[in-house]
Order: sequence, then C-alpha cells, then structure tokens
Amino acid sequence: MQSFETTCRLYPAYKVRFVGDAGLDDQKMFAHVGRLEQEFVFRVSHLERIVEVYNPRLDRWEREVLRDLTRTVLYQTTFDVLFTHAGRTRLDTVQFGWFQIRLPDHPQQILWVLVAEDISIDRRLVLITNVALETIAIVQQVYNDWRLRTHIEHGYRFDQEQGLDVEDMRVRTLDRMRRLFAIVLLSAQIVFVIAVHWPPKAVLWLRQLGGKLGLSSDRDGPYCLLHGISAVITAAMTFSFSFLHPFPFAEMTYG
Repeated sequence: MQSFETTCRLYPAYKVRFVGDAGLDDQKMFAHVGRLEQEFVFRVSHLERIVEVYNPRLDRWEREVLRDLTRTVLYQTTFDVLFTHAGRTRLDTVQFGWFQIRLPDHPQQILWVLVAEDISIDRRLVLITNVALETIAIVQQVYNDWRLRTHIEHGYRFDQEQGLDVEDMRVRTLDRMRRLFAIVLLSAQIVFVIAVHWPPKAVLWLRQLGGKLGLSSDRDGPYCLLHGISAVITAAMTFSFSFLHPFPFAEMTYG
C-alpha cells in the first residue's frame, strides 16, 4: 500500500494503472487504489469469491460465485497474441469475455472481470480491474497493460537475485537502507539504458567481456552486461591505482 502511495507522489500529473499478479487479489488493495483515485489490473486467485452481478432483465444485483461466472462468460472478441517464453515465440488465439461486478462488502465500488482464454493451450486467465471495460479497444489495452507485468518481474529479479543482489543487506538503519535502495535502482537503470541506447557493437563487447558465449541459448539479458560493466570499472580502478601507487618491483629480492 505504501508503494502505491509513493508511486502516486512521484507521478502526480499522471493517471497510474497498477498491474499485479494474484498476490494483489485482495479487497483491501482494491479499496486502497480506489481511494488514491488510480486504476488497477490484478490477476484473480480467489475464484471462490462471492460477487454481485447485475441482471438487466430483472433490474437487480444477484449474488453468484465468481468461478461459475467465468466458466459461463460470453466471449465477445478474439485476438491473435504473441507469447515469448524461454527464447521461443508462439502465436496463439485468445478469446475475451468480460462482465461487471461489485463486491457485497463494497457495493459502491463497481469492478470489471476480464476472462482471456487461450484456445491453443486451453488456459484461462481471469483479471479484475476498476477500469470500465466498455469497448473492445479498452479491453485490449487492459490485457496488454497486464502483460507488461513480466517486464516488471524481470527487472525485479535483476535487482534482487544474481544481478545487483539488493537483499545482501549490510546496513541496519532505515536511512542507509533507503540510500542503498536508491543506488541499486539507479545502477539497474544505467545497465538498461546502456543496453538500449549504446551502439550494438559496444554492447556486444561488454556482453562478451561479461561471459557471453555466442551460443544460440544466450538470452542477452542484463546479467552478462552487468558483469562486463563491472569488469571495465574494476580494470579502470586497478590501472588508476597502479599509476598512483606503482608496484614495488625495486624492493623485491631473490633468494
């Protein structure tokens, strides 16, 4: 919740749309983003949830199990979607259906559920959002925005794990942690900027220095690039130190 508020303070002039996986499927999260007057698109994990769906014929809201609604949803459009996984791409056909709901505990908040079923592999994705899904263009935009979550995950893993390893925390005070987090995030952005804006030959040279093998299995992610940049910095610091403090060859003796 604090991250939601911080993001809004950092971008006060923009309408923010938060995207997240099933861990954010929580009514407290829905309400908090609503209070911030922002938008969200989260993956649904609690399909057993009781929701209210509007019955236009009887002009009333009726309670249903969300799982039952997603299984009987009327698909209204179909898109061809390109997926990339483990270095391979495939083009699948995905059909979309959506409907309006509200939660019994928060009847004043109108939400929408988007069901995307991948026909090719028989997989169903259920998203919940406070964005009004009133046109096919909006539906497609909401789905594409949620798919950007994978890019966020890649960046998060780069900060957290074998990349910059932000969890290897050696400081104890909150102020020092904040400074360390800022340095780590800045370092990650520098790596990504180099990968995108530097000449391809220069980026390739750094990747090779960082351990790129030139195999078809190479993914050309930020890790080899980071190792190459680190090697350049280490070498430059070594040469600078050697220039100011030459190795004491004259003091070495034999025998």
